[in-house]
Amino acid sequence: MADLHVQNLSLTARILVNAEALNMAESVGNYTRHRKAPAVVPSENGYSIIYAPAVSGESLAHTYQALLAKIAAQKGLPVTEMDVQGFFMKFSDENIIKSYYVKDLVKALKAKDENEALKKLKEMSPADVEKTILKTSVVADVGGFLYMEKKEKKEKKTSEKEEKGPVKRTSAIRFAFLIPALDALITGGASLYPQLHVRYTPEAKEGEQVIIYVESGSALYTLTAQLVISDIGRVLMDPRISDEELEKQRISRVEAAIDALTFLVDGVLFGAKRSRYMPQWDVRSILVAFSRGPVEYNVSPGLAKDYMVKSYERAVALAKSLGNNLIINLYGYNGEAGYLQEPVVKPEVKNVTFEKTATPAEALSKAKEKIMSINKPLG
Repeated sequence: MADLHVQNLSLTARILVNAEALNMAESVGNYTRHRKAPAVVPSENGYSIIYAPAVSGESLAHTYQALLAKIAAQKGLPVTEMDVQGFFMKFSDENIIKSYYVKDLVKALKAKDENEALKKLKEMSPADVEKTILKTSVVADVGGFLYMEKKEKKEKKTSEKEEKGPVKRTSAIRFAFLIPALDALITGGASLYPQLHVRYTPEAKEGEQVIIYVESGSALYTLTAQLVISDIGRVLMDPRISDEELEKQRISRVEAAIDALTFLVDGVLFGAKRSRYMPQWDVRSILVAFSRGPVEYNVSPGLAKDYMVKSYERAVALAKSLGNNLIINLYGYNGEAGYLQEPVVKPEVKNVTFEKTATPAEALSKAKEKIMSINKPLG
């Protein structure tokens, strides 16, 4: 692929969410607060700060990895028991591995028992440790991990090989905080309000009945995410290392990673308290980009009504600068017609395309089709 070595999927969506408690931060007495984040908005005198309802990127990433584990398992890809249960400690250190992952490690290393597997891991180079963990878990592959080798006290210096440092794999999936769109904040389109709940008992005895307040939020949220396609199934600490098993699985891993992101965004399948605060949601607009080039291209966040125009114009400017070394395909759904601005396509710029879709799911689907058409299975 010459210099077109970084494949990147990025998206931003404007999602109208009403009466939600997707991310609760703390309880003070009988009052449970919604997470808030400071947002800088333009005002008549410059800029001001508004504390607005928010959902953390960690909350989004947790749900994404849970979805990925289910989808990967259905495809017959390697996932750990902890992945399936929704615990993402991901081989943090030797104690965690001994307690939760050693059986998965025995299988990946084809070791005769747990002691042999742990011994093999300790003797490996950092790059080989990364490769082994990738072969054990698709969630660790896509979601990243940090493995810290156990350090033993040494009484005196020896000529022995230096201890390995941490084995760090940056996550291929990245999420911004879910925050209200700036145009909605400026016009008052975001709110937090406490809802009263009561535990009622037949005799209403003291200590039995409880009054609870849960702070719920409503806003036009902006969801922004990135998935580095070209990192999936590859050993990042030493790109020269190849593995036949990983290469054979790579396309299935990429597809599982895209499918998990599609379900997360299109169905708003994230957040807490969904049993009684299932959000009323509507994906109002979305822009998805697939780029190939020497660097990652990400769409502009959907914070204002011109985000599609900004994203397209940025793509054109970058493509003109880098020439044929950068190709960007954009897919947009506009459910805010008459308000949201759309780009004017420049047909002379061949390596940047923009295609309108009829639904949010279609925008994600078309991006996936493009990615899968370029990434062919081996053989």
